[in-house]
Amino acid sequence: MATLLHSAQADRGSLSLAHLFETGFSMVGLWRQRVVTRRELSRLDERMLQDIGFSRTDADEEMSKPFWRE
Repeated sequence: MATLLHSAQADRGSLSLAHLFETGFSMVGLWRQRVVTRRELSRLDERMLQDIGFSRTDADEEMSKPFWRE
């Protein structure tokens, strides 16, 4: 009985550890995407910014954010 209980607890621990890693990798992916998107935004000229509904001020504000901020 004790072995079965220990096994169930170990499974729950590994699932939460797996979930933690999955969440961490997802966050890193999101952060990387923000860096790439903001870098691409910096390369757009005024006409291109206008096409997507951004002003230069909007673009500068977005690009000044750290990668962890939405």
